[in-house]
Amino acid sequence: MGNAQSQEGGENNGGGGQGQSSQLHISPRDSLEDKMESLVIVPDVIVTREELMRYTGGGTNHSQEKRIYLCCKDIVYDVTAAKDFYGPEGPYANFAGRDASRALALMSLKIEDVENTDLSDLDDEQLSVLNDWERKFKSKYKIVGRYQA
Repeated sequence: MGNAQSQEGGENNGGGGQGQSSQLHISPRDSLEDKMESLVIVPDVIVTREELMRYTGGGTNHSQEKRIYLCCKDIVYDVTAAKDFYGPEGPYANFAGRDASRALALMSLKIEDVENTDLSDLDDEQLSVLNDWERKFKSKYKIVGRYQA
């Protein structure tokens, strides 16, 4: 954070007009935020599709877990703390135990969007929405590992 403040001070001293100063003020913060996001440590654990599907919060037999995992952009998160949302009775239950990337990008609860993991046809706005979800998950939930279909 000290570097960002020094950079901002240097830019303001040599920068010129008021409008230019405020634009330059935003850029270092964005760069710092991007750098901080890249510091998130992902455990060296691979979670397969079959393994992920066991973590829906159902927990009714030996093959199911009470924990709830979901995948966003190839990272698997433990969202058990939000079981009211992602658990069996929650509004986002379709996301549990699945790669929910496409559905998140489309802001869709449809099962066909959750089951379709192709992101290649998403536009810039949808990708931006997906990136917002990724930031939310990174800030709120424990990362379990990397997803491998």
